[in-house]
Amino acid sequence: MFKINESVVYEGRGVYNIEKIDMLDFLNTNEMYYILKPVCNDGGTIYIKTNNDKVSMRKVITKEKAEKYLDDLPKMTGIYDENDRVRDKEYQSVLKSCECGKCFGMLKGIMHAQKNRQESGKKLSISDDKNLQRVEHLLFSELAVVFDTTVERIEAQIAKLLQVA
Repeated sequence: MFKINESVVYEGRGVYNIEKIDMLDFLNTNEMYYILKPVCNDGGTIYIKTNNDKVSMRKVITKEKAEKYLDDLPKMTGIYDENDRVRDKEYQSVLKSCECGKCFGMLKGIMHAQKNRQESGKKLSISDDKNLQRVEHLLFSELAVVFDTTVERIEAQIAKLLQVA
């Protein structure tokens, strides 16, 4: 069980703080809910049953683990299947899982595809662009919380590591 004021990553949507753990006034139920507030955007409050096993929610990674991911990023294998449908399905699975290592692989795969396409005068597909935005939001907001910095600084650091600036 998570605690009040803990930062969590919720189902590929981003980083949230657990504001309260309580029953909801507006529902006629005795079930307890996590009341989540977004950390890095102005999105709305999310309510999740504390006993919901179908939701992917985890604590924000440690600073040590984040540093290790960043150190490993340049030599990490990117995730990018040439088949659009297979790739999109894989990316949806990665985002839902919130697994940091896979998210970094997805980010690297799309960023390298973007760089290659730009060099040949093309743009990313709409689907890849949307997935890139989602994984960037997820990773950059988590790393910004972990390192107590801005999303923009994290974005610049990762671009430098991947040499795509």
